[in-house]
Amino acid sequence: WLPEEQLEMFRVDGFYSIELSPELKIIGVNSNMCLTYNFFLLLEWQDPGTELAWLVQELLASELKGQKVHLLSHIPPGNDDCLGSWGREFSKIINRFEGTVMAQFYGHTHNDEFMVFYDSEDKDRAVNFGFVAPSVTTYTNLNPAYRMYTVDGGYEGASYRVLESETYIFNMAEANSAGEATEPEWYKLYTATQDLGMENLFPQSWDKLVRDMAADETLYNKFFNYYNQDVPQLLRTKYDIICSLVTTSNLDRSKCEEILGPAP
Repeated sequence: WLPEEQLEMFRVDGFYSIELSPELKIIGVNSNMCLTYNFFLLLEWQDPGTELAWLVQELLASELKGQKVHLLSHIPPGNDDCLGSWGREFSKIINRFEGTVMAQFYGHTHNDEFMVFYDSEDKDRAVNFGFVAPSVTTYTNLNPAYRMYTVDGGYEGASYRVLESETYIFNMAEANSAGEATEPEWYKLYTATQDLGMENLFPQSWDKLVRDMAADETLYNKFFNYYNQDVPQLLRTKYDIICSLVTTSNLDRSKCEEILGPAP
C-alpha cells in the first residue's frame, strides 16, 4: 500500500513517512534501531541509521505546516527490549513535538497496555501517550484480540486525536472446544472511556488512570483483565505493570517510584 518512494525508503532504512492529506502525516518508526538484541547496534549505537535525526526533521516540517502526525512502530520505547538511551532521546523528541504528534501506536508485548510521556521540565505534566495494542496471536496463553479507533478527522481544523478505543476478542478455549466447523465468536471486551472511567483519551486522562489504579484495587483488577485479554494470568506484578505504563526509557523509572513508591 506504500507508494514507490516510501517503499524504497522502507527497503533501505525500515522507516518512512507518507502524507495521507495536507492535514495528516503517517510516520513509520523502525524500532529495530533500538532493539537490544540487534547486535549491529554495537557498531552504531548513538542514532542508528540517523533515524532520530530524520524523525526530528519530519516532525519539524509538519509543525511548520500545521500538519498533525501519527506514529506507527513496534517496540514501545520504555520496554526492556529497547535501548534506554534511544528511548530517552525519543522521549525528548515527543516532548518537543507534543503539539504535532497526535497519536502513537505500538505492539510487541502482546498485552493490552499504554504508556504516558511526561514533560522533561515539569515532570507532573503528561504531554503525550502511546497505545500498545493487544495481539491477534495467542502467544503466550492469550485470547486473540484486535483494536478499533475513532479519530477526530475528515474536516478542516480536525485535531486527529484518538477519541475512542474499542477492543474485541474471542475466547480461544471455547473456540477450540467448539471444533473447526464453528467460527469463533468475537465480542467487544471493553471501550476505553466507558469501562475505564475516563473523561477522554488525552494524555492527562491516561496519567490520572495510572494514579487511580495505583490506589484503587478494583479498577486495577479490571484493567488487569483487559491487559491479559480476559485470561487470568499472574506473570507480572502490579508494580511492574503500572511501572511500564509510565516508563518511556528504561534508564529512568523515577515516575514509578513517585506513584508507587520504591520497587519491592
